[in-house]
Amino acid sequence: MASRIFKDKGLVLRTKVIGEADRLVTLLTLENGKIEAVARGARKMKSKLAAGVDIFTSGEYTFHRGKTWPVITSQNPVERFLWFRDDPDLYPYGLYLSELTDRLIFGEEPCPKPYQLLLSGWRLLGEGGDRALILRAFELKLFDSLGYSPGLDYCQGCGSEQTKGFSPKEGNLICDRCRCADFIALQSGTIALARRLLQSPLQQVGMIRPSARQKEELARMNSNFIAYHLDLGELKSKRLLKE
Repeated sequence: MASRIFKDKGLVLRTKVIGEADRLVTLLTLENGKIEAVARGARKMKSKLAAGVDIFTSGEYTFHRGKTWPVITSQNPVERFLWFRDDPDLYPYGLYLSELTDRLIFGEEPCPKPYQLLLSGWRLLGEGGDRALILRAFELKLFDSLGYSPGLDYCQGCGSEQTKGFSPKEGNLICDRCRCADFIALQSGTIALARRLLQSPLQQVGMIRPSARQKEELARMNSNFIAYHLDLGELKSKRLLKE
């Protein structure tokens, strides 16, 4: 029988007010996957839990398994990514990483790759650099870690390596001969950029210098792939990014 008390490292993806003083906290944990837990009294001024249950927090948590949700009994904030609160222009980027991770991960199963990816993404955004490129790299790498990665090696239709675009429906690169109705034309440099972002550590994004057109094409490719294959619903961060 599993112990009712367990500890884990976690990243706070979102919080929700419940009752008069509690919070329902959604965390991506290192060993227990995505979980929802109650932080009792976290909204009170003198609460010992308040500092560790805000969004954009990395910490160490102790949980007690309750009837409905686990209860957070103690917390130790390790990193608080306050730059997302201090900079309103940066906030939507950090929120997008959180929301995308939240929508794509289900259940309490270990997911160390997405955990480390999100932690690195929050850090990179705060350190500066090309925010849009960090998001594109994060998308590709998160898809890959969860088994949703688009095919970036050869044409889905005939196997040719002379690809000229991408089919969101097929989720794969397409050559001119196999061009289909949803074909999105891509420069060879855009295809190379997507491959490099997928293969390189997220921390190396700052070393890459793509053109504006390559970034626009990659954004369109990822956006259409998400829309066709992943039912994410409405993301608050997407609306804020457009604004």
